[in-house]
Amino acid sequence: MSSATGDTLSRHLALSARQAPDEAAFTFVDFDADRDGTSVELTWNELDRRVRTVAAGLRRAGAAGERVAIVAPQGHDYVIGFLGAVCAGAIAVPLFPPDLPGHGEKLAAALTDAAPSLAIAVPGQREAVADFCAGHGIASRLRVVSVEDLPQNAGTAGTEARTAREPQPEDCAYLQYTSGSTRMPAGVEITHANVCVNARQAMEAYDLRRGRNCSVSWLPLYHDMGLMLGIAMPVVGRMRSVIMDPLDFVQQPLRWLRLLTRYDGALTAAPNFAYDYCVRRVPPEARADLSLGSVAAMINGSEPVSPRTLERFHEAFAPSGIRRTIMRPSYGLAEATVFVAASPAGEEPTVTSFDRKLLAQGTARVAEPTENGSITELVACGRPTDQEVAIVDPATGRRQEDGTVGEIWLRGPNIG
Repeated sequence: MSSATGDTLSRHLALSARQAPDEAAFTFVDFDADRDGTSVELTWNELDRRVRTVAAGLRRAGAAGERVAIVAPQGHDYVIGFLGAVCAGAIAVPLFPPDLPGHGEKLAAALTDAAPSLAIAVPGQREAVADFCAGHGIASRLRVVSVEDLPQNAGTAGTEARTAREPQPEDCAYLQYTSGSTRMPAGVEITHANVCVNARQAMEAYDLRRGRNCSVSWLPLYHDMGLMLGIAMPVVGRMRSVIMDPLDFVQQPLRWLRLLTRYDGALTAAPNFAYDYCVRRVPPEARADLSLGSVAAMINGSEPVSPRTLERFHEAFAPSGIRRTIMRPSYGLAEATVFVAASPAGEEPTVTSFDRKLLAQGTARVAEPTENGSITELVACGRPTDQEVAIVDPATGRRQEDGTVGEIWLRGPNIG
């Protein structure tokens, strides 16, 4: 799949604001003030106007071509700050605030590596972010601002728009930092073309259409899948995005399922544990109010996807309308922007039994039903969409024959 001419997040956002100014674009559901959630909505026109204001302020602050870290909590300020940075021609660095428990060292490592000139926080956390950076010896030139600190003077708006260089498809849009679960976080350079084409690859794989589908997500926006599902795919596909805070899911997973009931045609995603968590934490009497028959797809992107989890979730929520074909085991990684492959649309997940001993030795042999004591069940993640995948011997760099274990190598327009 080749990238379209002028394929940038900035141009997709501007096009949506022109063609569908009053359509709902981003809805943040806040459970802090109301246990049932208070929805705060932005139309495409309102979003575009606020993003351009922030972008103009960032350009005046000299941020074009520089790194701009987003260290805000989940919500509209995060979306506006991220899009404002990429529309300004800066390189956004989607991160998280320093009060996220257990993530302080990862934040310090990413900020040290990225060396941003600006960090966007919410007003109440600017001082805490500045103190965090000072305490970790992060460059003193880093200036902490909020989207409210970047007002646009109406008298200079026209001049800014005429003289500012528009981001180009080949420009780096953002640095996606890997989780750092096995090593220190590393930033992957994602261009506008990378993210736009990967959004379309995902939309094709999950059979999503403008006007028919939306995204509903509690995944953190600093995570590669959370960013794609919550911001990039909605902007590129002009689909409504409904987001909530990850902690609100952890406290009451029923909130997520109620949003999937409320918004028809929803695409959503979660790691494997979250589906088991819903089975444990959502009692049968609470499931009676759910209507999940309109959900378009529920992505399970864990490594590995558990066949037992798929079965338990379906058994628990089939009375609420969940069909087996809605569960879509998928594979991706930050180096590929995020999305690589998904199980085929309209098909139930495929579970295959392999000989456990041979698998450990590098050979994938389908096990016979009589070999119950020595099998490993694996869930298929389907085929890639407009990407080339090779299974390779890392020592020789040669492709492996079918049925042989090796490294996954990828090639495509979405590779960062």
